[in-house]
This record gives sequence, C-alpha cells and structure tokens, in this order.
Amino acid sequence: MTRILLVETASPKRVRRKAEQMLADFNPNLTILCGDAPGAVQSYREIAGAEVIGLDPRDRSLIARDLRERNFDAIHVFWTGEKKYRSMKWYALRLGAGRMVVDAGDGNIFLLTWKAIIRFWPFRLKHPLPSDHYEFVPQPTAGIAPLQAPEAVPQPSPARALQEEPERFSGQKILVLQSAEPPQVLRTLERLSERPMFANPRYILFCRNRPEILTHFQGHPMLAEIRTHHETRDSWRIFRGLRRERFEVAILFLTGDPSYWKMKCFAFLLGARHKLIFNENNDCFYFNWRSWFSLLSHRLRERSRLPVRHHGPSQARLACLIWIKLMVLPFRFAWLLIVWLRLRASALRTSH
Repeated sequence: MTRILLVETASPKRVRRKAEQMLADFNPNLTILCGDAPGAVQSYREIAGAEVIGLDPRDRSLIARDLRERNFDAIHVFWTGEKKYRSMKWYALRLGAGRMVVDAGDGNIFLLTWKAIIRFWPFRLKHPLPSDHYEFVPQPTAGIAPLQAPEAVPQPSPARALQEEPERFSGQKILVLQSAEPPQVLRTLERLSERPMFANPRYILFCRNRPEILTHFQGHPMLAEIRTHHETRDSWRIFRGLRRERFEVAILFLTGDPSYWKMKCFAFLLGARHKLIFNENNDCFYFNWRSWFSLLSHRLRERSRLPVRHHGPSQARLACLIWIKLMVLPFRFAWLLIVWLRLRASALRTSH
C-alpha cells in the first residue's frame, strides 16, 4: 500500500478535500501533518482512514526525525501562495525533498525538481494566487460605495487602503491604468459601455492624484472606484496591494505617446491574468507576443512614412536605432529599478 504524507501547507478546507479525494481514488496509507490549531486537528481526525499528527513547536526536530524514518513513498505539499504556511513549507523540505509532490492549485501538480521550480517561479510571480483560492479561503463581500469628490470627504491614504485584504467579487475585476491622456481613457470607457467585453465587470481606475485628471473621472457611471497614486510615494505598498487584488484584466493604453512610460511598465508586473491594450484608434487586442510584435512593426512602418530631413539619418538607420532601443529597454528598466530601490533604502535609513 502506498504511504503518503500530506502536509498542511494550505487552508484546512483545501487539505481536507485533497485527503478525501486521495482516499476515494486509491485508498493509500495516509498521514496528515498539521499545525497545533485545535480546530484543524479535530477536522482532520473526522476523516476516516487517515492518521493525524499535530506538530508541537517544542518537538519539531523529534517529529521530523520520526517522519524521515518512516520513509514515505510521497510527501504531498501545497504551493498556493498562502504566506501563513511558509514555515510549514520549509519544514516539509526537511522530510525529504526528493519524494515531494507539489500541488499549486488549479490542477497544477508536479514533482519537485530544479527544472520544475524554474518553470513554476515565473508563473507564481505572474499569478500570486490560484483561481480557485476563494473557494477555500472565503472573503467577506462588501458593497460598492459611491464615488465622492476628494475635497468633500476625507479619503484614506492609498497605501493604507491597498494594505487591506481584497474583497471577493463574483464578477470580473477590471483595472484601468491611466497610461494615456484622460480623453483617450474616456473614449475607451464609452466604447466598453456601447460594446461590452466582460461579464458583470467592476471597473477600477488607477490614475495620478492631480485635480486636472480627477475632474474628468469623478462621478463616471462605469467606475466603481478610483484609486490614485503620488508618483513614487508609497509605490512598493501600492504595488503589493494591487498584486493581491488579482485582477482578471488590466487595461493599458499604448497610443504612441512617450509619456506615462512608468505606468506602461508597471502594468506588466501586476499579475493580471490578461492585458487588454488599446491604441490611439481605440482598437484593442489581448497581449501576446505575436500581437505585440505586430504592433511594433506597425509603429516602425509609421516611422518610415515620416518625411526624412536632408541632414537626418536614413530610414534603415532609423529602424536600426529603434530596434536597438527595444532590445536595451529591459536592461534600462532593470537599472532604473535598482537605482530607485537604492534611493528608497537611503531615504528609509535617513528617516530612522
């Protein structure tokens, strides 16, 4: 009989469902290793055919040695992005990483190897939580408050608001990133109103905290919420808060305007499942590499049609310079990120 150690590295509801599924499918000799929370231990003991071991913090080394001696055929753990179980995940590695099976949610199950970790890590950065997360970790549903002018009612700081746990929403949460001028954003909202693309959407606008920008969007009937930012102020907290929201779609504007470049780079780091890009003609497409290179080639063709000055570079040279800039762009972004982190660290040291 197969001997399996199931380690509580995710919510008890997810662990219990996996245990019941294992026992129903092939009836192994199942052992569940869990924390010392009384409610979780009692819940697991209700599962017929499973041995439950509660991990006493005072006997961690003794229990680890005993479990290694039992030489399980497989050690099943969960990597679902739940931070409260990090210590238990590290503890599970002490029990035998060579026989470890990782369940990342959404049916993504793999053996723990270096190649699997390299493939899984970028995916987890892009999708911090699996899509079925809220089936096992319920979140309270809150109503949508009407929009009010910032000068009428005191507003909490963006960083504090984004530190709160994300609300659970049954529809699609759409983040609209103001990466173009307000008239372009309003035209896109009008198009989405006339030709809907989402089922039960909740649009959240993320824009600069400037009066000349906010006046265009305050009271807009399609916007459930407006969130603002102050350039680099509290940017790390805002970034983490938006990633926790796990938006279904992030709307980005690439209109040929050289401004808003920080917001355009920011859009690809938020972990949204899809990126919907609108151009200056209000045409749109979902981001993929084929459509991305198609847009770049279109931009190059537009540049080639521009009149060339007598003493200016040739079209071939201009195209070559553009491609060089595109190739260097990731390294420039990484360098700017390092400089920004150093400045932030210096500011923190000075404040303390």
